[in-house]
Parts: sequence; C-alpha cells; structure tokens
Amino acid sequence: MSHPGSPGSVGQPADSALDEAPPSAPQSWFGARWGRLLMIMIVLGLTIGSVATPWSEVTIEVLGSRSGSLLYQDSTVGLSVTEIGGWGWAYLLLVVPMVLLTLASVMLPGYAGRAAAVAAGGALLATTTVLAGAAYRLSSTPDEGADRWAEIVRRVAPALDRDYGAIWFAYESSGLTFAVLVVAALATVVLTSWWPGSGRIVAAAAGTVALLAGLALPWLTVYGATADGLDRRDVWWPTFGTASVLTMVGTLALAALTWWAALRRSTRGRLPLLLVTVPAACALILVHDYLGLDPEEWQDAAERARYLAVTDDIRSAAEFAQLAPALFLAAMVLAWSAARRRARAARSAVDAAPVDTGTAHVPN
Repeated sequence: MSHPGSPGSVGQPADSALDEAPPSAPQSWFGARWGRLLMIMIVLGLTIGSVATPWSEVTIEVLGSRSGSLLYQDSTVGLSVTEIGGWGWAYLLLVVPMVLLTLASVMLPGYAGRAAAVAAGGALLATTTVLAGAAYRLSSTPDEGADRWAEIVRRVAPALDRDYGAIWFAYESSGLTFAVLVVAALATVVLTSWWPGSGRIVAAAAGTVALLAGLALPWLTVYGATADGLDRRDVWWPTFGTASVLTMVGTLALAALTWWAALRRSTRGRLPLLLVTVPAACALILVHDYLGLDPEEWQDAAERARYLAVTDDIRSAAEFAQLAPALFLAAMVLAWSAARRRARAARSAVDAAPVDTGTAHVPN
C-alpha cells in the first residue's frame, strides 16, 4: 500500500503538470507590455498615413495611338481628410485623444489603467461611428468615377487606332483604410489591456471577422461601358475558379486550427503546431496576389463583346480575405508564446517543490 510520503501516492504523472500549467509566469513591467507598446508605435505610423493620404481618389488614364502618333492622358481627382465634410474633421478631433487614452491604459497601473481603457473604448466607439459615416459619404464615388470613365470611353475610343489602346479606371481610399486600421489596432490594445493574456483570442476573433467579410461580401465590381450607358456587376469569390475556392477552404481550415490552438490548455505539441501553421498562413497570404480577378481571365468572351470597354474595382472584401490568414498567424504565434510561458511556469513550480524522500513506516 502506498503511504502519503511515498512516490506511489502521487496522483498524476509528472508530464500532466505541464499540461495544466498556470496561465502565465511572472513578467517584468516591460515584458508584460512590450507587445502593446509596439502596436501603439505602429498605430502612430498608420495615423500619419490616414492624415497624409487621400480618403478618396479616382484615376482615369488613356493610352493609345491616333493616326500613328502616341496618345497618353491621365486625370486624378482626390479628396483629403479635410475635404469630406464634418466626418473628416471629427476624425481629426478624435484620433489624438483616442491614441493618448489607449497609451494611458497600457502605462497606468490598476484602477487608473482600467479607467483609461474605458475612456479609450468610448473614443473608439465614437471614431468607429465617424468612419462609418465617412464610408457612407464616399460610397457613391466609385460609381461616379466609373460613369466619368464610360463617358471618356464613348468619346475617345472611336478615335483611337483599332486594337491598340486602353482606358483605365482606378479608385483608391488609402486614407480611410489607414483610419480603419488605426481603430482596429487600438481596439486590440484596449481589449488586451482590460483582459491581460487575451491577445491570441482577440487576434483570432479579428481574423474570423475578416474571413466572414471575405466570404459574404463581393470581391470585385465590374463596369462595362456601352454605347448609351454603364453596366455594373458585383462578383463574389467562387466566380474566380478553383484557386479561389481552395484558398477560402484553406483559410477556413486555418481558422479552425487557430481557434483550437488558442483555446486549448495543453502545452504539448505547441512547436510542431506553429511550424505547420506558419508556412500555411504565408502561402494563403501570397496566393491572393495570383488569383485571377482580372475580368479577362474569367469573363465570357460573348459578354465582353457587348461592351466598348470593361474595367473593374477590387473591393475591401478581397483585402479582408487576404488579411485573415495574417491575423490567424498572429493569433497562432501568441498562442504558442502563451503555451511556452505556461510550460515554463509549470517546470519552475515542479523544480521548486520540496522532494519528500521519507520511507514507509514498518511496524515492529
């Protein structure tokens, strides 16, 4: 029979202590905050981009030949943050306090830090409302630019030499994109400040939202100029063929694997899991650059023949779909780091525990 002091009375194997390790090991002040401070430094660069780049920009280019001479013209019309009405000025008024309050939530201890996190959350909600208003204000700009492109096609295309020439249309909203990234990054910092150790959950949740947007929303808007009008068509990811379908299926599998790694408590197999995920996520990110989104690659020739010219505008959903694997990769790295800390804490606890070498009592 085993006695309390004998090795045979241990209720679980030594390796199981590592599986049920404490959530985290003690960290220094900087060690507990360096990730959030790095994110805030990145936010400063994104904030500069949101102010310095146009929130709406339409570019039309004409390249061709006429009577043997080369013809090239381009026109770019952009709106800065201060030229989109009150929404832009509201963003400028909110962005600095929002960044400072988020920084305070990271730097300040205890109740002061939590109060700053609550205030930063309020500023983030207000800024999100402002960005939604700005996006609605600019939502008609691509269609207006496409109408202008169609007018140029009808006027200029007949004058160009046959089979040589093109008229391009492009729409960019870099400033608004930077502003959305600012809000998303600061929201991540605030959530992890309020709920320490939740970085992997927050990153996985952000990746899931980006993936759902990529699945549900159109990736492309195709415009076809006719002799008397403009046809507009939204296109979803299955239209682009087997490669895009496999890419989205692979991203769904990566999402499931990421959530499993983020929620599991065991520390076993953490490194092999990371080594599998990193190349898979990188491949899914890169393959988006080679998907056949160009209408010439998937549009029926008979359909294209109906138009004087065809152009397209890549929508945010395609960018969200490409961003999702990067967020899942970040979540997987954070999950690996958390499991590593738990394993270290468990080993430290095992090493620090006193060893009882007492022998069993044998009665006379």
